[in-house]
Amino acid sequence: MLDLHELQVFLVAAETENFSEAGRRLQISQPAVSAHIQALEQHLDTRLFDRIGRNIKLNEMGEAFVPVVRNLLKEAQQAEQFVAARQGSLTGSVTLGCSTASGKYILPRIMARFLQQYPEVRTLCHVGPREMALDQLTNGEVDLAVSSLRVPRSGIEYRHFADDLIILVAPPDHPWASRDHISLEMLLECPIILREARSGTVITLNRELAAHDMSVEMLQVQVVLCNTESIVQAVIEGIGPAFVSQLAAEWGLQQGKLIEVPVEGLHLIQKLYMARHTEFHATETQTCFWDFTFAPENRDLRPVFNKES
Repeated sequence: MLDLHELQVFLVAAETENFSEAGRRLQISQPAVSAHIQALEQHLDTRLFDRIGRNIKLNEMGEAFVPVVRNLLKEAQQAEQFVAARQGSLTGSVTLGCSTASGKYILPRIMARFLQQYPEVRTLCHVGPREMALDQLTNGEVDLAVSSLRVPRSGIEYRHFADDLIILVAPPDHPWASRDHISLEMLLECPIILREARSGTVITLNRELAAHDMSVEMLQVQVVLCNTESIVQAVIEGIGPAFVSQLAAEWGLQQGKLIEVPVEGLHLIQKLYMARHTEFHATETQTCFWDFTFAPENRDLRPVFNKES
């Protein structure tokens, strides 16, 4: 009979391909990780890792075994949660992937209220690029993901989750900061900071500019940064104005370090979507978190500025 703890150790070791790092994550020693892997390999009568000096690498058998182990551990977790739920308590964990700056500000609110109601549940959130978050969801590494775009993927269901306003901010000493608003044409006259082309912010901006026969390519983009918080800091440092998530800019606006500059005729709303993999059987806890997120009584936690789709 396979040992579930050994399988968990294998999965973490497979993700890190480093027994020391796996031990750190599991809070056990490196020799203990090695012993668990050796015991599992002996039980299966096969090698799962290639040892090259002090380095390890998943071999072909190990790579094929990873999704099997992931499914086995999910089934075990589902069994435990099924019994716990029938006994009136909710346990287990929910792992989320988040690819948007605004999502990072909204998710903690939901997680906090969820944990008040279900204190025995453990939540974990991975923040990274959109493709990474969706890859993790596709591979079963995360249970739910938040994305600013509905990227077509087999088995992935998207549901409109929240909205975020994209606003133009400038340093307090910038010429635009003293104006009630600026025209669309004025956007072309001043160098600005922008996210990378594939970001949800730029895609939203480009879509709205197109309605006015303009495009992002017409802007004087002086600096491109791939992180919203870095852009906010760059504006605070006086490099120039930028389009950013209102949620990400909120602290700087409150402190007077940023000034919002309304653009006449431009109203940027970025939709956020929560996604789940319909081909994986969700645990009681995962389903509960999904339902909790969209429950009417929690509507105040996720801003929506227009009709949901």
